[in-house]
Amino acid sequence: MDLIVAEKPRVAEKIANAVGEKVVKKAHNGIYYYQTSRNGRDIAVAPAVGHVYTLVEREKSRGYPVFDIEWVPAFEASKGAAYTKGYVMLLQKLGRKADTFISACDYDIEGSTIAYNVFRFATTIRDGERMKFSALTKSDLLEAYEKRGDFDYNNAYAGETRHIIDWFYGINLSRALMSALRRMNRYRVLSIGRVQGPALSILSNLEKNIRAFVPTPYWELTALIKKTEFLHKQGRFLDEEKADTALKKTTEDGVVSSVDRKEQQIYAQPCFDLTTLQMEAYRLFKYSPSQTLEIAQNLYEASLITYPRTSSQKIPPSIKLPPIINALAKNPEYKKLAEIIQDNRWFRPAQGKKEDPAHPAIHPTGMSGAVSGPQKNLYDLIVRRFLACFAPPAKRERTRVEVDAGGEVYAASGSRLIEPGWTEFYGKYYKTEDKHVPKFEEDEEVDVSGKKKTSKETKPPKRYTQASIVSELEKRHLGTKATRSSIVDTLFRRDYIQGKSIEVSDFGLKVCEILQKYAPEILDENLTQKIEEDMEAIQMGKLEKEKVVKNSREVLTQILDKWKNNEDKIGSELLDALRTTIEKENIVGECDKCGKQLRIIRMKGGRQFIGCTGYPECKNTYPLPTGATVRPTGKACATCGKPTINVRKGRARYTMCIDPNCPSKDSWQKRGADAKDSKSRS
Repeated sequence: MDLIVAEKPRVAEKIANAVGEKVVKKAHNGIYYYQTSRNGRDIAVAPAVGHVYTLVEREKSRGYPVFDIEWVPAFEASKGAAYTKGYVMLLQKLGRKADTFISACDYDIEGSTIAYNVFRFATTIRDGERMKFSALTKSDLLEAYEKRGDFDYNNAYAGETRHIIDWFYGINLSRALMSALRRMNRYRVLSIGRVQGPALSILSNLEKNIRAFVPTPYWELTALIKKTEFLHKQGRFLDEEKADTALKKTTEDGVVSSVDRKEQQIYAQPCFDLTTLQMEAYRLFKYSPSQTLEIAQNLYEASLITYPRTSSQKIPPSIKLPPIINALAKNPEYKKLAEIIQDNRWFRPAQGKKEDPAHPAIHPTGMSGAVSGPQKNLYDLIVRRFLACFAPPAKRERTRVEVDAGGEVYAASGSRLIEPGWTEFYGKYYKTEDKHVPKFEEDEEVDVSGKKKTSKETKPPKRYTQASIVSELEKRHLGTKATRSSIVDTLFRRDYIQGKSIEVSDFGLKVCEILQKYAPEILDENLTQKIEEDMEAIQMGKLEKEKVVKNSREVLTQILDKWKNNEDKIGSELLDALRTTIEKENIVGECDKCGKQLRIIRMKGGRQFIGCTGYPECKNTYPLPTGATVRPTGKACATCGKPTINVRKGRARYTMCIDPNCPSKDSWQKRGADAKDSKSRS
């Protein structure tokens, strides 16, 4: 019997229906699997639920360094993973009956690691094989089964190595941070890791540049010509006197000194890889990278798109594209665009530079299915990007006009789309650059009016968003396509960073500063990049996993030895940073009675209130809801001018004025009274 192991239950069902001649759904301890056959050979298709095995210490401890670890069933390591027990028991039962193991987990190092652990720990099977597919369509899955190859051991070895090294770094470094703080009799969950460190360093360096930024004043000169704003050709004047002189010399009539028109071809973008999909989904829908990956995974499991965890922007010739376009033509939403491609026989897609040997660029499968909300948005984006990549280039005319007004030259630029090409297919997702400039002819005499000088200042560097920091990590070869978004999420959870336009908190900056002072290797991009290169070498069979693990252990031991020698100093600095951060986070705003600061005062049992730092002289207080998470907004109430706060209690989230008698809450009181009246009538 063949035992096919899928990564998730939904995928197992699709595989069984694709490869089996007659499928019977069975259950063992409440976990479903599928029994079938093909060409006279029995097949069992069973699911894992992601990683059903995990790494733990052989003997539990609180200290560091610790390197003695082993793989165990996840349910034995964590109560939160209790749901995996039934899956492990099922896989063990089927593993005793089967003689061939077939991995149908995702074809990447994570999927290969999941399958490898099931193969070696849940079964006694000696022969391992691998199904490779990028879409969960019946034809793709059947082909993957019939053309399966040897088990991908090198992929699995690379995955296992990554898990071991990430465990070494994550557990030991996080314990080292918390141990230093515990020396000061203070506990707080802190973490740092192999990729977390460089990621925090990148964000912290930018934050320091922004905070240290000193704006430089400059002046711009503009004038209106044919109701169009022209900018002085010099752009920024750093000397106001020179700007004044140029403005004074600018005459009220001018001559068009040059008109430059150029046609430019704009080629279609290739289909998405995961990072570009995350960037575009953030730009258009404000979905976080983690949210985009989750939605894309659901679309993949629904057989609507290909595997999303890919770094490829290419679609190989082996993928038959006309049938996908034919299938999309049956969808009323894409019928017109698909038929244009069919009629013109545009079947060669635009190809990007990035490649992934395991999977093609993300594209629709042609399968139909009901989608709504965020899934509908992301699916539509992927389909339109796919259709657009077959269309011809767009043509854009760019115009630049220069006008001489008394020896001072002013310029304006315009742009217009003259042939839509692929932009018609990408539709509302295309970001237009159109800017109208009236018709001008060289040597034409024009009126110059509304000349003015505007004072401006240079701006600090732009902050990262969740999407752009993921893209930056990819450019620097830090982390993997599947882990970068979760690394950023962890930095948010630890309160190292905050906000949509990412700002590093004072505490995050201090953690980074301490690491730079006592263990700079943790922040070193080169160290992390070297490990990533070693992983790739293991995948290619050029390096042994044992050597990479040994080297990482030696480097980490040296880092931790230095850390231990400075634990008291580190703990003291962390405690100071924590106190300062908590104090700052609790300041709500100015007291309206005495002018000192109002702050949140928290007590046992979830009780809290706002009191004045001028107590006991000033006894001004405001109530707060018990058990809620309260954060100052830093903004004043538009109605009464008192400070406002963000409140989160359960699923409820709202912003309110701290004054319970503020007129902005009149509607709250009315709703409360209406509810009370309704209850009394009933």
